[in-house]
Amino acid sequence: MKKHVFKKLITKIISALVIVFGVTFLTFLLSYLSPDDAAVVKLSSMGTGYTQEMLEETREEMGLNRSFLEQYLDWMKNVCRLDFGRSYRTGEDITDMMLAALPNTLVLAFLSLLITLVISLPIGIMCAYHPDGVLDSLMRVYSYFFSSVPSFFISLIVLYYACIQWKLFKVMAEPGIRGFILPALVTGVTLSSWYIRQIRAIALEQLCSPYVYSLYSRGISRSRILWKHVLKNCMVPVITLLGISVGGLLGGSAITESIFSVKGVGALAVSAVTSRDYPFIQAYAAWMAALYLLVNSVVDIIGRKLDPRIS
Repeated sequence: MKKHVFKKLITKIISALVIVFGVTFLTFLLSYLSPDDAAVVKLSSMGTGYTQEMLEETREEMGLNRSFLEQYLDWMKNVCRLDFGRSYRTGEDITDMMLAALPNTLVLAFLSLLITLVISLPIGIMCAYHPDGVLDSLMRVYSYFFSSVPSFFISLIVLYYACIQWKLFKVMAEPGIRGFILPALVTGVTLSSWYIRQIRAIALEQLCSPYVYSLYSRGISRSRILWKHVLKNCMVPVITLLGISVGGLLGGSAITESIFSVKGVGALAVSAVTSRDYPFIQAYAAWMAALYLLVNSVVDIIGRKLDPRIS
Protein backbone atom coordinates (compact mmCIF):
# COMPACT_ATOMS: atom_id res chain seq x y z
CA MET A 1 0.00 0.00 0.00
CA LYS A 2 2.76 2.43 0.99
CA LYS A 3 4.69 1.52 -2.16
CA HIS A 4 1.60 2.28 -4.27
CA VAL A 5 1.09 5.69 -2.57
CA PHE A 6 4.78 6.57 -2.97
CA LYS A 7 4.72 5.59 -6.65
CA LYS A 8 1.61 7.71 -7.23
CA LEU A 9 3.20 10.68 -5.42
CA ILE A 10 6.34 10.46 -7.56
CA THR A 11 4.20 10.26 -10.71
CA LYS A 12 2.26 13.38 -9.68
CA ILE A 13 5.45 15.33 -8.92
CA ILE A 14 6.98 14.37 -12.28
CA SER A 15 3.74 15.29 -14.09
CA ALA A 16 3.66 18.67 -12.33
CA LEU A 17 7.28 19.39 -13.24
CA VAL A 18 6.65 18.45 -16.88
CA ILE A 19 3.60 20.76 -17.04
CA VAL A 20 5.44 23.71 -15.46
CA PHE A 21 8.41 23.09 -17.76
CA GLY A 22 6.11 22.97 -20.80
CA VAL A 23 4.30 26.19 -19.86
CA THR A 24 7.49 28.12 -19.13
CA PHE A 25 9.26 26.79 -22.22
CA LEU A 26 6.37 27.73 -24.51
CA THR A 27 6.01 31.20 -22.95
CA PHE A 28 9.74 31.84 -23.19
CA LEU A 29 9.79 30.60 -26.80
CA LEU A 30 6.94 32.92 -27.81
CA SER A 31 8.72 35.86 -26.17
CA TYR A 32 11.94 34.89 -27.96
CA LEU A 33 10.15 34.68 -31.33
CA SER A 34 8.48 38.06 -30.84
CA PRO A 35 9.53 40.61 -33.49
CA ASP A 36 10.19 43.16 -30.72
CA ASP A 37 13.76 43.65 -29.54
CA ALA A 38 13.71 43.16 -25.75
CA ALA A 39 16.59 45.60 -25.36
CA VAL A 40 14.68 48.28 -27.30
CA VAL A 41 11.56 47.63 -25.20
CA LYS A 42 13.54 47.96 -21.98
CA LEU A 43 15.30 51.18 -23.01
CA SER A 44 12.08 52.66 -24.41
CA SER A 45 10.24 51.99 -21.14
CA MET A 46 12.74 54.25 -19.36
CA GLY A 47 11.35 57.22 -21.26
CA THR A 48 14.74 58.48 -22.39
CA GLY A 49 16.55 58.29 -25.71
CA TYR A 50 19.30 55.81 -26.39
CA THR A 51 22.22 55.38 -28.77
CA GLN A 52 23.24 52.33 -30.77
CA GLU A 53 26.09 51.81 -28.32
CA MET A 54 23.67 51.79 -25.37
CA LEU A 55 21.49 49.32 -27.26
CA GLU A 56 24.40 46.93 -27.84
CA GLU A 57 25.46 47.19 -24.18
CA THR A 58 21.91 46.44 -23.04
CA ARG A 59 21.69 43.43 -25.34
CA GLU A 60 24.96 42.11 -23.93
CA GLU A 61 23.84 42.79 -20.36
CA MET A 62 20.52 40.96 -20.93
CA GLY A 63 22.25 38.03 -22.62
CA LEU A 64 20.27 38.48 -25.84
CA ASN A 65 23.32 37.67 -27.96
CA ARG A 66 23.31 34.09 -26.66
CA SER A 67 21.34 31.18 -28.11
CA PHE A 68 17.73 30.52 -27.13
CA LEU A 69 18.63 27.43 -25.09
CA GLU A 70 21.32 29.29 -23.14
CA GLN A 71 18.90 32.12 -22.37
CA TYR A 72 16.15 29.72 -21.28
CA LEU A 73 18.42 27.62 -19.04
CA ASP A 74 19.81 30.78 -17.44
CA TRP A 75 16.26 32.04 -16.82
CA MET A 76 15.20 28.67 -15.34
CA LYS A 77 18.24 28.71 -13.07
CA ASN A 78 17.11 32.07 -11.70
CA VAL A 79 13.49 30.87 -11.43
CA CYS A 80 14.62 27.99 -9.20
CA ARG A 81 15.91 30.70 -6.84
CA LEU A 82 12.54 32.54 -7.19
CA ASP A 83 14.32 35.29 -9.10
CA PHE A 84 12.10 36.28 -12.03
CA GLY A 85 14.08 39.40 -12.82
CA ARG A 86 12.80 42.96 -12.98
CA SER A 87 9.86 44.44 -14.82
CA TYR A 88 10.69 46.46 -17.94
CA ARG A 89 7.72 48.71 -17.20
CA THR A 90 8.35 49.64 -13.56
CA GLY A 91 11.87 48.38 -12.83
CA GLU A 92 10.54 46.59 -9.72
CA ASP A 93 11.43 43.07 -8.68
CA ILE A 94 8.80 40.81 -10.29
CA THR A 95 8.58 38.44 -7.31
CA ASP A 96 7.75 41.39 -5.03
CA MET A 97 5.13 42.62 -7.52
CA MET A 98 3.50 39.18 -7.70
CA LEU A 99 3.48 38.71 -3.92
CA ALA A 100 1.93 42.15 -3.43
CA ALA A 101 -0.85 41.59 -5.99
CA LEU A 102 -1.53 37.86 -5.50
CA PRO A 103 -3.63 38.22 -2.29
CA ASN A 104 -6.15 40.41 -4.15
CA THR A 105 -6.48 37.82 -6.94
CA LEU A 106 -6.89 34.97 -4.44
CA VAL A 107 -9.50 36.89 -2.40
CA LEU A 108 -11.45 37.63 -5.58
CA ALA A 109 -11.28 33.97 -6.66
CA PHE A 110 -12.36 32.76 -3.20
CA LEU A 111 -15.33 35.15 -2.97
CA SER A 112 -16.37 34.30 -6.54
CA LEU A 113 -16.37 30.57 -5.78
CA LEU A 114 -18.22 31.16 -2.50
CA ILE A 115 -20.97 33.11 -4.28
CA THR A 116 -21.07 30.44 -7.00
CA LEU A 117 -21.65 27.67 -4.44
CA VAL A 118 -24.22 29.67 -2.43
CA ILE A 119 -26.25 30.19 -5.61
CA SER A 120 -25.75 26.92 -7.46
CA LEU A 121 -25.78 24.21 -4.75
CA PRO A 122 -29.34 24.69 -3.41
CA ILE A 123 -30.78 25.68 -6.79
CA GLY A 124 -29.09 22.80 -8.64
CA ILE A 125 -30.37 20.24 -6.13
CA MET A 126 -33.90 21.70 -6.17
CA CYS A 127 -33.90 21.56 -9.99
CA ALA A 128 -32.95 17.89 -9.78
CA TYR A 129 -35.66 17.25 -7.19
CA HIS A 130 -38.31 18.83 -9.45
CA PRO A 131 -37.01 18.19 -13.00
CA ASP A 132 -38.79 20.14 -15.73
CA GLY A 133 -40.61 22.18 -13.09
CA VAL A 134 -40.97 25.97 -13.04
CA LEU A 135 -37.64 26.54 -11.25
CA ASP A 136 -35.83 24.10 -13.53
CA SER A 137 -37.20 25.83 -16.64
CA LEU A 138 -36.25 29.28 -15.32
CA MET A 139 -32.76 28.10 -14.43
CA ARG A 140 -32.34 26.62 -17.89
CA VAL A 141 -32.98 30.06 -19.40
CA TYR A 142 -30.71 31.63 -16.76
CA SER A 143 -27.91 29.19 -17.61
CA TYR A 144 -28.23 29.66 -21.36
CA PHE A 145 -28.23 33.45 -21.00
CA PHE A 146 -25.16 33.79 -18.79
CA SER A 147 -23.30 31.06 -20.69
CA SER A 148 -23.80 32.84 -24.02
CA VAL A 149 -23.16 36.46 -22.98
CA PRO A 150 -19.44 37.35 -22.54
CA SER A 151 -18.54 38.05 -18.90
CA PHE A 152 -16.70 41.26 -19.80
CA PHE A 153 -19.93 42.63 -21.35
CA ILE A 154 -21.88 41.81 -18.17
CA SER A 155 -19.07 43.43 -16.13
CA LEU A 156 -19.32 46.65 -18.14
CA ILE A 157 -23.13 46.75 -17.78
CA VAL A 158 -22.92 46.18 -14.01
CA LEU A 159 -20.15 48.77 -13.69
CA TYR A 160 -22.21 51.34 -15.60
CA TYR A 161 -25.40 50.93 -13.58
CA ALA A 162 -23.93 50.24 -10.12
CA CYS A 163 -21.21 52.90 -10.27
CA ILE A 164 -22.39 55.59 -12.69
CA GLN A 165 -26.19 55.43 -12.77
CA TRP A 166 -27.03 54.36 -9.22
CA LYS A 167 -23.72 55.45 -7.60
CA LEU A 168 -23.71 52.49 -5.22
CA PHE A 169 -19.97 51.97 -5.68
CA LYS A 170 -17.03 54.00 -6.91
CA VAL A 171 -15.70 53.38 -10.41
CA MET A 172 -12.20 52.84 -9.03
CA ALA A 173 -11.89 49.89 -6.65
CA GLU A 174 -12.51 50.82 -3.02
CA PRO A 175 -10.19 49.66 -0.22
CA GLY A 176 -11.15 46.60 1.79
CA ILE A 177 -13.72 43.94 1.05
CA ARG A 178 -16.09 46.46 -0.56
CA GLY A 179 -13.81 46.68 -3.58
CA PHE A 180 -14.33 42.97 -4.29
CA ILE A 181 -18.15 42.92 -4.10
CA LEU A 182 -18.96 43.81 -7.72
CA PRO A 183 -16.29 41.70 -9.48
CA ALA A 184 -17.01 38.72 -7.20
CA LEU A 185 -20.77 39.02 -7.82
CA VAL A 186 -20.36 39.21 -11.59
CA THR A 187 -17.94 36.27 -11.66
CA GLY A 188 -19.98 34.22 -9.19
CA VAL A 189 -23.30 34.75 -10.99
CA THR A 190 -21.76 34.03 -14.39
CA LEU A 191 -20.01 30.88 -13.17
CA SER A 192 -23.12 29.66 -11.32
CA SER A 193 -24.97 29.36 -14.64
CA TRP A 194 -22.66 26.44 -15.52
CA TYR A 195 -22.54 25.01 -11.99
CA ILE A 196 -26.34 24.81 -11.67
CA ARG A 197 -26.58 22.51 -14.69
CA GLN A 198 -23.64 20.38 -13.50
CA ILE A 199 -24.98 20.04 -9.94
CA ARG A 200 -28.46 19.27 -11.30
CA ALA A 201 -27.01 16.40 -13.37
CA ILE A 202 -24.98 15.08 -10.41
CA ALA A 203 -27.97 15.27 -8.05
CA LEU A 204 -30.27 13.55 -10.58
CA GLU A 205 -27.80 10.68 -10.79
CA GLN A 206 -27.72 10.44 -6.98
CA LEU A 207 -31.52 10.51 -6.69
CA CYS A 208 -31.70 7.48 -9.00
CA SER A 209 -29.17 5.53 -6.92
CA PRO A 210 -30.20 2.37 -5.02
CA TYR A 211 -29.28 3.88 -1.63
CA VAL A 212 -31.93 6.59 -2.08
CA TYR A 213 -34.66 3.98 -2.66
CA SER A 214 -33.36 2.11 0.37
CA LEU A 215 -33.66 5.26 2.50
CA TYR A 216 -37.19 5.84 1.20
CA SER A 217 -38.16 2.29 2.17
CA ARG A 218 -36.92 2.93 5.72
CA GLY A 219 -39.34 5.83 6.04
CA ILE A 220 -36.77 8.63 6.01
CA SER A 221 -38.27 11.94 4.90
CA ARG A 222 -37.58 13.30 1.42
CA SER A 223 -36.09 16.55 2.74
CA ARG A 224 -33.62 14.66 4.97
CA ILE A 225 -32.59 12.38 2.10
CA LEU A 226 -32.10 15.37 -0.16
CA TRP A 227 -30.21 17.73 2.14
CA LYS A 228 -28.24 15.21 4.18
CA HIS A 229 -27.45 12.23 1.98
CA VAL A 230 -27.74 13.49 -1.61
CA LEU A 231 -26.03 16.81 -0.83
CA LYS A 232 -23.14 15.02 0.90
CA ASN A 233 -22.61 12.66 -2.04
CA CYS A 234 -22.71 15.58 -4.46
CA MET A 235 -19.82 17.32 -2.73
CA VAL A 236 -16.96 15.19 -4.12
CA PRO A 237 -17.72 15.94 -7.82
CA VAL A 238 -18.53 19.56 -6.90
CA ILE A 239 -15.12 19.96 -5.26
CA THR A 240 -13.56 18.54 -8.43
CA LEU A 241 -15.47 21.18 -10.41
CA LEU A 242 -14.07 23.85 -8.07
CA GLY A 243 -10.54 22.69 -8.80
CA ILE A 244 -11.20 22.95 -12.53
CA SER A 245 -12.71 26.42 -12.09
CA VAL A 246 -9.75 27.82 -10.16
CA GLY A 247 -7.53 27.73 -13.25
CA GLY A 248 -10.13 29.68 -15.20
CA LEU A 249 -10.60 32.17 -12.37
CA LEU A 250 -6.88 32.80 -11.94
CA GLY A 251 -6.21 33.04 -15.66
CA GLY A 252 -9.46 34.83 -16.49
CA SER A 253 -9.13 37.34 -13.66
CA ALA A 254 -7.14 39.63 -15.95
CA ILE A 255 -10.20 41.11 -17.70
CA THR A 256 -12.36 41.29 -14.55
CA GLU A 257 -9.61 42.93 -12.50
CA SER A 258 -8.92 45.46 -15.26
CA ILE A 259 -12.59 46.44 -15.63
CA PHE A 260 -13.20 46.82 -11.89
CA SER A 261 -9.73 48.29 -11.16
CA VAL A 262 -8.76 45.50 -8.76
CA LYS A 263 -5.00 45.59 -8.15
CA GLY A 264 -4.43 41.89 -8.71
CA VAL A 265 -2.05 39.75 -10.71
CA GLY A 266 -4.42 39.67 -13.68
CA ALA A 267 -4.49 43.45 -13.99
CA LEU A 268 -0.69 43.51 -13.85
CA ALA A 269 -0.59 40.88 -16.61
CA VAL A 270 -2.79 43.04 -18.87
CA SER A 271 -0.48 46.02 -18.31
CA ALA A 272 2.53 43.77 -19.00
CA VAL A 273 1.06 42.58 -22.31
CA THR A 274 0.21 46.10 -23.50
CA SER A 275 3.67 47.39 -22.57
CA ARG A 276 5.50 44.26 -23.87
CA ASP A 277 6.92 43.52 -20.43
CA TYR A 278 8.23 40.05 -21.32
CA PRO A 279 9.85 39.15 -17.97
CA PHE A 280 6.55 39.73 -16.17
CA ILE A 281 4.55 37.79 -18.78
CA GLN A 282 6.92 34.82 -18.40
CA ALA A 283 6.70 35.00 -14.61
CA TYR A 284 2.90 35.27 -14.73
CA ALA A 285 2.61 32.10 -16.82
CA ALA A 286 4.91 30.19 -14.45
CA TRP A 287 3.08 31.37 -11.31
CA MET A 288 -0.37 30.58 -12.70
CA ALA A 289 0.71 27.09 -13.79
CA ALA A 290 2.20 26.37 -10.34
CA LEU A 291 -0.87 27.74 -8.52
CA TYR A 292 -3.24 25.72 -10.68
CA LEU A 293 -1.32 22.51 -9.98
CA LEU A 294 -1.16 23.30 -6.24
CA VAL A 295 -4.91 23.95 -6.00
CA ASN A 296 -5.76 20.78 -7.92
CA SER A 297 -3.50 18.75 -5.64
CA VAL A 298 -5.31 20.16 -2.59
CA VAL A 299 -8.68 19.40 -4.23
CA ASP A 300 -7.51 15.84 -4.92
CA ILE A 301 -6.55 15.37 -1.25
CA ILE A 302 -9.90 16.77 -0.03
CA GLY A 303 -11.77 14.51 -2.45
CA ARG A 304 -9.95 11.45 -1.09
CA LYS A 305 -10.77 12.46 2.48
CA LEU A 306 -14.46 12.91 1.67
CA ASP A 307 -14.66 9.67 -0.33
CA PRO A 308 -12.05 7.03 0.64
CA ARG A 309 -13.23 4.89 -2.31
CA ILE A 310 -11.25 7.19 -4.65
CA SER A 311 -7.99 5.35 -5.30
